[in-house]
Parts: sequence; structure tokens; C-alpha cells
Amino acid sequence: MKNDPCEYCGGSVKQRKARVDHRWKGALVVVEKVPVGVCRRCGERYYDASVLRRLDLMAQGKVGSVGRISVPVGDYSRAVAA
Repeated sequence: MKNDPCEYCGGSVKQRKARVDHRWKGALVVVEKVPVGVCRRCGERYYDASVLRRLDLMAQGKVGSVGRISVPVGDYSRAVAA
């Protein structure tokens, strides 16, 4: 996991578990408790390559899901016209 200073702002990076919205070729998967390094100053996230590979497999449906969620989808152009 990332222990170096943030590449963008130089802040300290702390390891934690986070919820991640991951996309792979148009597929979306929301994964909880993902190990990630997060900059305490700017919020930039850092992932190990093995974590990203696992997220890709989950988005492809090759690794099982534990549930499903439903979310509303909005059309910004309609909201602006209102």
C-alpha cells in the first residue's frame, strides 16, 4: 500500500477501507471495505495493482456480489430547463 507522500500535494497518505465505485468497460460495481491509501490533505486515492485487478474481476461478474442496490438516474438538461 502507498506510504509515500501524496504525488499531487505532498500530504500524508493514510491506509483505510473505503467504498469504491469502480467501472470496467461500462460495467459498474460498488464495493465496500476496499483497502486504499487516501491523502489526508487533498483526498487523492492510491490503490495496489492487485486491488484494481480484483475490482475489475468484480465488475466483470467473475467474483460474486453480495447484493444489489437501486439508484435514481437524473437528466441534468431537464433540471436546468425547469
